[in-house]
Amino acid sequence: MPLVLLPDRFRIDVNARGTWLEAWDDDRLWSRRILNVGNAARKKLELEAFRFGKTNLFVSLVDVADPRCGPAIEKTNRSAFTEKFRLFLNRNYGNWRWDAFRSEAKLENSLSPTYPTALLTRGQDSVAALAAPNRDAGFHALTFALIWLDWVRQKHGAIAASRLLLYLPQDHARSVVLLARHLDAAKLKIDIWLYDNTGGEYLLDPADYGNLESTLAPRYSRLCGPAWWVELLGRHPEIDMIEEADGSLGYRIRGLEIARLRPASGNEVPRLEYGLRRKRKAAPSELPAIEQLIGQVLSLRHSRAENRTNPIYLGEPERWLESQVRRNIEEIEANIAPHCLYGQALGSLHGERSALDLLGIDHSGRLNIFELKVTEDIHLPLQAFDYWLRIRHHLSCDDFAASGYFPGRELSRNTPRIFLISPSLHFHPMTEAVLRWLPPACEVTRIGLNGDWRERVDVVLRM
Repeated sequence: MPLVLLPDRFRIDVNARGTWLEAWDDDRLWSRRILNVGNAARKKLELEAFRFGKTNLFVSLVDVADPRCGPAIEKTNRSAFTEKFRLFLNRNYGNWRWDAFRSEAKLENSLSPTYPTALLTRGQDSVAALAAPNRDAGFHALTFALIWLDWVRQKHGAIAASRLLLYLPQDHARSVVLLARHLDAAKLKIDIWLYDNTGGEYLLDPADYGNLESTLAPRYSRLCGPAWWVELLGRHPEIDMIEEADGSLGYRIRGLEIARLRPASGNEVPRLEYGLRRKRKAAPSELPAIEQLIGQVLSLRHSRAENRTNPIYLGEPERWLESQVRRNIEEIEANIAPHCLYGQALGSLHGERSALDLLGIDHSGRLNIFELKVTEDIHLPLQAFDYWLRIRHHLSCDDFAASGYFPGRELSRNTPRIFLISPSLHFHPMTEAVLRWLPPACEVTRIGLNGDWRERVDVVLRM
């Protein structure tokens, strides 16, 4: 790991033996004899230092306040963490053979340089290992671990996929562990090691790592705008009225919000606001300005717009896709009840916002999760799986009726289904490599839409 050169924590000593540079912090001391000064650039200086018994060591002094030095610092951090992972493997798997060890990017296989990986074998046993640095990246480490596992299977045969080893930071492991322990246990055994900032590490039993926690956003909105506003909406059927998770109503044109009706707070009455970036109070006297805004959005945000670089056209692409899915849900899945779709059903989890795109119900009462992406997203399968686990949890706890969902409908006890919806050419190539490890109860259907989905919605891929 890099050392910060503070005024009282480094020293340059010039004597008969040469020039020495020393730096230290609370836990480490670095001391080397400087042999040569290399390339000097703005905010950066290269030094060549002596290292006993090995080739000389090259050291960089950089200004951490200069953003141009960020890549060099990140590369140093990755190198230090890779060595930490290598030492961990030597301590705990020293009698295993290393058939592969990778710490650089392999973009053609979607292997990230952030997560060093290894393949260890011993007789007929094999372990595909991945380490995650000490940062909060959600479940991203698990995505890349499963992709590494898929690569190992392709290169070394099915026997190499018998076990997965995860080396995770203790403070940021929760989301990974909760997902990992629900993968298909018949196909995959997972060993999880946690490490802390003091250098301690221990093997974790995922079953003992707490329970799934989730919140369901209540749906009790009884809002209704003033008469003049309702009359305005009647003249513009292009405007969608969306019930938001906070109890307000959002008014969108092809996914772009133009107004919002907020519920009463304290002694205040419900408040109607309009505008794009900044909202201001809507009143009958503002009708000309509101009509002008609606006309502007309709003229600039449509499939045949001439100017496709303006912010109104480019903004909120996934909400535009959501608007198309809402209006054409029966074209996508004929069994779905068209008027029973909820957006952002899940509330925050561990302080993080969690926005499930759409939750619906089919005619048999079975819940359906719709996760939408306009562009490639390597983490889409596990993101949808995370939502699936939480929706299944709320279903088992009978939370939906109590929270105002699907009034008058009886929910099926069958596990929810997942629909991954994207333009057909924009599913990430590694999607299948991750989906194959989900449990059999998690039924996933991929829906590929036509490229000009803004014009019309056609399903061109279903698998």
